[in-house]
Amino acid sequence: MTTLGSVWPLFDLRLTTPRLELRPIRDEDIPAAVDAARSGIHEPGKSPFSNPWTGVPGEELGTNMARWYWRCRAECSPESWTLLLGIWHEGEFIGCQDVGARDFAQLKTVTTGSWLKQSVQGRGLGKEMRAAVVLWAFDWLGAEVAESEAAAWNEASLGVSRSLGYELNGTTRKAWGPQIETVQHVRLTPNTFKRPDWQLQVEGHEAAAKFLEVTDHEAGYGPSRRSASPTRAMRRSPNDRSGAPGGV
Repeated sequence: MTTLGSVWPLFDLRLTTPRLELRPIRDEDIPAAVDAARSGIHEPGKSPFSNPWTGVPGEELGTNMARWYWRCRAECSPESWTLLLGIWHEGEFIGCQDVGARDFAQLKTVTTGSWLKQSVQGRGLGKEMRAAVVLWAFDWLGAEVAESEAAAWNEASLGVSRSLGYELNGTTRKAWGPQIETVQHVRLTPNTFKRPDWQLQVEGHEAAAKFLEVTDHEAGYGPSRRSASPTRAMRRSPNDRSGAPGGV
């Protein structure tokens, strides 16, 4: 029987940490994502996003979010992709962690971004979800660099970056909506990554990697990469749900 995952394999990708479940946002998840965003992400008038998408009237927010999710799927290709991973904690949708790349086969570089509803901020969940996608990128996709950025005043985001071993990588001056911001760029490699003391559990990786045209050779599945850290990721069968929490 044909399933949605068989025609769009990325939907079957699932990353599980001690407290969180990360998986691509499906259409049925969009209402929960909109509700989480509407509940509040940041203080009014102080957007941490390069595109101030939370500043639109409430009736437009859901439509714009749905368009963004559909656009990222439609434009996904091995040459340029962005995965929007919903974050579930104790069965509740609480935010989104994205990871993307351009020309990954040549550059081996990913970029990340995220948001969390305000009511769950300050618990270390932002660090945990970033660590999850970085582990997946380094240990499963074979990435050599992970990059991110934040407004220079965004200490919460930059604090997460520092705690994981990111190094400062210069600043730029950019127009973020109507505001001019000094943007701090940060960069992480497998050698500087401060790995968590937990293991990442991964489901659906093989099909996702094939879809993105990341080969086993590129991903470095050999002993040298996997034995480099005692917290390396663990393979799981797509049908093995043992130990998976209900959500972020």
